[in-house]
Order: sequence, then C-alpha cells, then structure tokens
Amino acid sequence: MKSGISNGASALAVALVLSTSAAMAQDAAAPQENVGLQDIVVTAQKRSESAQQVPIAISAVTSEALQSKGLTDIASISGQAPNVTLKSSGAFGGSSSTLFTYIRGIGQNDFGFNLEPGVGVYVDNVYLARNIGANVDLLDLQRVEVLKGPQGTLFGRNTIGGALNIVTSDPGDEWKVKGEVTTGRYDRVDVRGALEAPLAPGVLHMGLAFSTKHRDGWQKRIPYEGDTGNNPIWLLATGGASGGPANGNTDGAILFPTTAKDRPDRSGNMNQTAVRLKFLFTPNDRLTMRLIGDYLNVDEQATPFSLLAVNQNAYVALYNTCISGNPAFYAPVAALAGVPAAGVTDLCQGVRGNAGSPAGIQPSLESQAGQNLPYDNRYVIRNADGSINPDLSYASGANYNKIDNYGINGQIDYDLTDALTIKSITAYRRLKSKFGADIGGAPFSALAPTFADWENQLSQEVQLVGNIWENRWKFVLGGYYFHEYGRHADRVPFIGGMIQIVSNDRYDTKSYAAFMHNNIDVIPDRLGLTLGIRYTRDDKRFTGTQRDENAFGLRLTQAPPALVLPDPNDIYRVYPLGENSMSFENVSYRIGAEYHINRRVMAYASYATGYKGGGWTTRLTLPNFTVVNGVPVKLPAPTFGPEKAYTTEIGIKSELFDRRVRLNVAAFNTEYNSIQLTFQNGSSPVTANGGDGRIRGVEAELNLAPVRNWTLDASLGYLDAEYQSILPGVPLTGKEKFVNTPKWQAQAGTAYTFETSGIGSFTPRVDWTYASKTYNDEANTPVLATPAGSFFNGSVTWRAPGERYEIQAGVTNIADRRAVVSGYTNAEAIYSGVFSRPREWFLTLRVRN
Repeated sequence: MKSGISNGASALAVALVLSTSAAMAQDAAAPQENVGLQDIVVTAQKRSESAQQVPIAISAVTSEALQSKGLTDIASISGQAPNVTLKSSGAFGGSSSTLFTYIRGIGQNDFGFNLEPGVGVYVDNVYLARNIGANVDLLDLQRVEVLKGPQGTLFGRNTIGGALNIVTSDPGDEWKVKGEVTTGRYDRVDVRGALEAPLAPGVLHMGLAFSTKHRDGWQKRIPYEGDTGNNPIWLLATGGASGGPANGNTDGAILFPTTAKDRPDRSGNMNQTAVRLKFLFTPNDRLTMRLIGDYLNVDEQATPFSLLAVNQNAYVALYNTCISGNPAFYAPVAALAGVPAAGVTDLCQGVRGNAGSPAGIQPSLESQAGQNLPYDNRYVIRNADGSINPDLSYASGANYNKIDNYGINGQIDYDLTDALTIKSITAYRRLKSKFGADIGGAPFSALAPTFADWENQLSQEVQLVGNIWENRWKFVLGGYYFHEYGRHADRVPFIGGMIQIVSNDRYDTKSYAAFMHNNIDVIPDRLGLTLGIRYTRDDKRFTGTQRDENAFGLRLTQAPPALVLPDPNDIYRVYPLGENSMSFENVSYRIGAEYHINRRVMAYASYATGYKGGGWTTRLTLPNFTVVNGVPVKLPAPTFGPEKAYTTEIGIKSELFDRRVRLNVAAFNTEYNSIQLTFQNGSSPVTANGGDGRIRGVEAELNLAPVRNWTLDASLGYLDAEYQSILPGVPLTGKEKFVNTPKWQAQAGTAYTFETSGIGSFTPRVDWTYASKTYNDEANTPVLATPAGSFFNGSVTWRAPGERYEIQAGVTNIADRRAVVSGYTNAEAIYSGVFSRPREWFLTLRVRN
C-alpha cells in the first residue's frame, strides 16, 4: 500500500508544484474573489439540504466535476469515492451498460435475476431492480449521490451496502441548448445534446436530452495457427428446433442469435443510444408535477474475455480423451473423474443432445477424432515478457450484447400546507436483453454461454413530508409497493457439449413497505436526533425449467435411479418440478445523533440496519438430491435466505478556513450476517448463505480551494473485511478476502485555471486512483485477482470568453496499465478475465447558448 500510494503521490507532485506556483503567482496580483467551495444540495433524506448537514456518510459528485474529469457513465466514477467499487463486468460477464456495485464490501457480482443487489440504484427517485442497463450515461445529469452504509429506512430493501441516487436536471424558465461531440481512439464518436424549452413560461417546461456512443472493440479475434478449419463450433451455428420442451415454444435461433454477425472479429466495443424526455408542470405555487420517460438501446459486442489458464481437471480431461479416439485412455480418465469407465465410454461414443433441444442431435465426440483440437493452455495468448495479451483472442463463439431498457416515471408534489407536502412517485420499467460471450477463448466453443432476459417492474411510492414544532421536527412518512416479473432463458454448453444446460425460467416478486423517518432538533442549531424505521414484506415466486440436453449425469454414472430425477419420464430435466414460493419480512431502523460544534463543523453517530432478499439457486446442472442411510432422497429447489447488516458509524463533517477546506471523515463497524456466497458445488454454481462476517473501515474525503482558480480533491478508504464463521458444506476456509473489497483505496486530483485576456481560459487537470489487491471471486483464485496498482488520467480544457464554447483534450489510463478487473471460473476449470481498457485519447467540443 505504501509503495502504491507513494508512487502515485510522486507522479502528482510535479503537477501540484506547478499548479501551486502558478496559483501563488496569479493570486498575488488578483483579488480573492470566487474563492471557496460551493454547497452541494442532496436529497438523501427525501428533502433538499446541503450534503454537509446530512448525518450520513455521503459522497456527492456534480455533473461539472464529472465532466472536468472526462467521465461519461456511472461505472467510471469508481475510485472517486472511498470504499466504493463500480464495474461494468462481473463474474458471469457484463456489458458497457451493466453495473456491478460494491460499497464498503457489500454488493452484487452477478447479473442473475435470482439475486438481489446489495446496493440500490435510483434514477430520479425510481429503484432499478436489475443491474443490466443500470450503468447509465451521465446524460443531462445534475449530480450523483453515493450513500454509504445501510439505507433501509428511506430507500428500502436491497440497500444493505448503500445506495446510488442519480438525479437528472429539471428544465428551467429559459430556452437553453447545449451539445458536445467527442472523438478518440478506436474510432470513437460520442454525441450528446440537451434542450430546455419553456413551453408555457412559469407553468410548463420541457427538457430533452440524448446521447449516442460509438467505439470499436479493443480486443481482436484472430485465427489459431494450428486450426485446420474442421473444428465444429458446438451449438452455435444451428437454427434449432422450435416448440421443444427445452425452449418453451420459442425458437432457439431467436432466443439465442448465432448468425455470423453475432460473432464479429472484435470484442469490447460501444454502440448505444440513450434518450430522456422530461416535462415539468407547475400550475400554481402548491403543485409540481413531473413526467419523465427514458430509453436505452444497446447493440454491441460482448465483454472481451481473455483466457488466463486451463486446469486439466475431469471435464477438460474427458473432452481431450474423447477426441483422441483412443479407448485406452478411458479408464485413466474415469479414475480421475471418480466414475466407472463405462460412463466415460458412453459419454465419448454416444451422440450429444436430443431432438427437442435447440441444436438437435450432434455426432459423438469420438466420431470427430482428428477434427477437433484439444483444449489446454495453448490458447492463452502472452506477450514477449510472459504477461497475458488482452488485446488478442482465439475466441470464435457468441459475441453480442443487445439491450432495450425503457421506462416512464410520474411524480406529483402537492403542498397541503406550508409545512406539509404529499408526494407520489409512480413508475413502470421494461428491460429486454440478449447477450452471448465466448469465455473459453478457443477456436472452438469451449464455453460460450448465451442469455436472454425479459423484465418488467412497477412501483408506487407515497410520501408525506413535513415539519412541526417550529420546523424543529422534520419527518417523512410513507408507503411503497413494488412488483417485478419476467423471464430468463439461457443456453450454457460445456466443452464439447458434454453438459448442455437450457432453461426458460419465470419469476415474480412483490414487495410492500411502510416507513417513517424523523430528524429532530433537540437543541436548535446544536443537537439533533435521527429516528427511522421501515417494515418490508417480500413475496417471491419462481418456476425453474433447467435441463441438461445431453443428460450428462446419466451418461457418466450409468445409474438413473441414483440421481432422483425430478420427472422420471423426462431424463433431461434437472430442476425440480412446480412453482416455488417464499416470503420474507424485515424491520430496518436507524438511530442517530448529530452535534454541531459550530456552523461549519458537525459530528455525528448512528446505528443502522439493512436487509437484502433471498432467493433460489437457478443454475443447476444435476438434480438436487441427498443420500440418507444409503438411500437417495429428492430435494426441492435449493434456496438461500436474506442477508442482514448492522452498522455502527461515527463521523465528522467540516468546512474550514472560509470554506476553502472541506474535510469529512467517517469510521464504521458492520456485522454482516448470513452472507450470500456463490461457489461451485460439483458442476453447478450454487448460491447459499455461507456464514457471517465483520467489516471495519475508515474513509476520508478532502476538497480544497486554497486560492482563486485552483482546486484539489483527495480521498482515502480503508476496509478490514473478514469472515467470522463459515457454515459446513461451503468450500471456503474463512481466511478468504471479500469479493471486490480492496483493503486500501486512494484518489487525488488537481486542476488550475489559467485566465488570459481575449482568448479565454485553460484548465489542465490530472487525476490518480489507487486500489490494493482485489479478489474477484469468493475462492480468491490468484489468477483472477486484480493486483495492487494505480491509474492516471489527464486533460486540458479551453473555454472561450463567455464560456459558450469549450474544447477538452485528454488521455485515460495514461500509463497503459492492463490488469484483470473481473474474472470467471467454473467446473470446467477455465479461468478467464476481463482486463482494464488500454490507454485512450479523446477530444471533446462543447457548445451552449
């Protein structure tokens, strides 16, 4: 940690010294105007107030601050707030518009519909249930609020780690037009624009914002020099049969597109369009109404996975043996797998699949001996120094990411009296997504899963916001209803099609909540209390349909009764029959106090609880059963329960030296119980409540405006997260580190504006972020970990006189650091990772009226 931070500090020192010298020289001859930090107004407590007056650890970032750093989406602000990790790729893949969020060691590392997020994401007061499409473009943004620690009383379920509150701009009373065009590396072309129109001044206003992003993929797929061209792409190039039991009366070719255009020769591009339309209606002083619609379309290549290593375990060994065409190898491999040699023989010599599957029946692996290449580390592409080359891949399988995400949001604020307001927030959202990625990185499909999701959500929230006792008692009383329903389909063929999982699952969740939050000034301007409570009930239903179209377990064990099939008449089905249901109830609360030492310094302490819903394991590859006294017993669908957090926090918020210095510090302890962990159980990835943990941490944020035109910002986060207990059957020792939870995080940046006479101003800026070693899976697999290291970004911005025109030129990842940022492994023991983007330059032109 010390060397990482010292290296970053050394690199920043030159910029700091230069900017300090320039600032002192200019400041000596200039009056002290425009000095001091500006207030950031937030709505973390469901009313507008200065972030410095909120007794919660909160990092608030304005659109101007994000723009000055060249950041364009929510994930890109990762590292700007201490103890916060945001990514667009997780354990099972992702896309440029998917958001994996962790705050203080709690979050979600998977896009699976069966999992709830650990950090709630809200856009204009509406909760986004799925992380697909949640990495929203910073389109017409006003600010982003990062709320840390459980936010259960005001924001509700699944904010056990915190919340991201994204607020867009309201249209004003004047006609305004602004736009920007960005070009850069990989043929980048981004276009953004916004219009504010007072359709009826003072009464009806409209805001329209749009953006398009285009960037070519940075990873290139290349042919393998040893490929003869005879290697079949398993389960990818076939149209499939429609109406079979495997795909629920939906053609497999439609569910999982596999044409040539869905396997382009690059990965990691951007191609998306976003639009937001907002109407603001204020017919009188008491009534405010907003109608907001948004739409996101993504049509991109897949996340660029790089093959890191191949472990010759049972599955890979079975495949390599089958394609060798040498029966003499069957017995040794059978011994390795722990199954009879007859099972291996049947697996190698039998046809794969069945007539009702999306791909139909495929020839046996043994019959293709001499056509197929073996699968091993020959497909790991390295640089001359032995490091992984993430810019090249031998992958040949699915390579697409398609998303349509849209919604409408109606909000009504009505002042019943001067001290009492009723608010209504009604929203509907719909998500459609299809994506497929070649994780195996070979000239044949070693592992190329494809997924499709359809999700709908409807929510209604009513709040009564008021104050009594001469404005000393502020309260929010509310009720909340949420309904999510949808369908998830996937197709996951293991190497050689030995296992061929196909599913078309349905889910339905309803949630009900009632809450009250109080802020009481016990001693005006000196001592305050916070009291909040929320009751939540979740009702969930799920119908699983997972099938193994190659009946892997039956072929390998040669003993159908031992597997306790869910349906004895259907040898392919692995998921238990029928609809599953469960309900959870929870009470979350917050107790706190704040003490104002003076007008600019506040100390606070709080105790808060949080809750994250449970669900079902949905990725089974074998039937769920156990053995009692030597007799196999059928089990229902595997479930996992809620997890809970109990956080004690103390902090201080301060603005010093005529508001030239803002320093906020917080320390906390979280008891984290019934942690939902995902791990391999045989060939199935299983989610279960794996044990309890404790998270301790400290975070500090510093903002400086020492002289006119000069700003500095820095933050430091420390996390000590450890398991306190691990339940039996969970394949962890308890010494592992938490996923996406670096022990140290640091950030620093500085900018200075040089003013000139007649030609405008120039603002150079440099930013540095650091994170210590970060593990990307529960088992802390070394090859999947992100090593400790730093990233540097820099830019120079010119603003014309009057600031109507602006040009910004910059470079991201200046040092061209290439590190694994997320990773994946499964029962095949294929280790694949997604790397950080390479060094990229950009040039942006902005215009406003």
